[in-house]
Amino acid sequence: MTARSDIDEGLIEQALHWQTALESDDADWDSYLAWLEADSRHRDAFDAVALVAAAVDEYKDAVRALSEAHVATDARRPGRSKWLWGSGAAAALALVVAVPMLRAPETAMIYAADAGASRSVSLAGGTAVTLSPASRIVVRGKDATRIEMASGEAYFAVRHDPSRSLTVQVGNYRITDIGTRFSVNISDGGFRVAVSEGAVAVSSDTAEGEVKVTAGHQLMARQGEGLALSPVVAAEIGSWRQGRLSYSNAPLSLVAADISRYSGKRVIVDPALEADHFSGTLVIGDGSRLLADLAAVMDLSVHAERAGNGDALRLGRTGGR
Repeated sequence: MTARSDIDEGLIEQALHWQTALESDDADWDSYLAWLEADSRHRDAFDAVALVAAAVDEYKDAVRALSEAHVATDARRPGRSKWLWGSGAAAALALVVAVPMLRAPETAMIYAADAGASRSVSLAGGTAVTLSPASRIVVRGKDATRIEMASGEAYFAVRHDPSRSLTVQVGNYRITDIGTRFSVNISDGGFRVAVSEGAVAVSSDTAEGEVKVTAGHQLMARQGEGLALSPVVAAEIGSWRQGRLSYSNAPLSLVAADISRYSGKRVIVDPALEADHFSGTLVIGDGSRLLADLAAVMDLSVHAERAGNGDALRLGRTGGR
């Protein structure tokens, strides 16, 4: 743990900047993570700001009431006022009173799994989350009832509590749950939610109503397409936790995104395969054989190419057919 004396005003100002910036819907999470990893003091500074913000937000009403009581007392005892407000602690209280509309920035905690290893996270309210390798979630609020799926895949085990509802945000879609087990997988082309126990409701900002997904079913959404509900083997949901990638009629873009995370190599799906889907199971191992195994099962070709700022592997039809 970094000594508190090592966190200077400059680092605190940077942490305050990110605390505010992360409230935005289009927050630059990649830049934030790069800043966080650049210096161990950055995380300590951000944690310190988040703790203060949470404390101010939680106790601001009590502090305001206490401060107003002191002000009322001091009005009757002028000699005490100068002593009270002359202390640093009292000055902080005065600041809270002077800004009645003070609202602490919402806390946001990021949990990420490194490449090549999953990660288990326990959240408030009895929610357990298992992140697949190279995946990331953002947990907002101290009650941990609002989670943003930022990248990769996660398996959620939520304790049943009718008074507490969990919402997982995936782009414009919201997945709402009151106690169940389900997985969420996202890729550039869309997302998939699969339920192994209980049920979830999926809604969006662009469509009326909601879709209910019960145990043994999955809901997939792709850019430019509607929602597709289909059956799936409940026992295979989250099978990556046991070393297998299992799919039921999954778009190749989603499968390719998974293989990219597990292999550490960028995988591109040829446009001619955009409508193709895959059903089956791939053994993860060290990730190096995933693409070759998929290509063999589907009779597809794999070619190395230069794409954008780096190398990639393109999955295409054999013989260009």
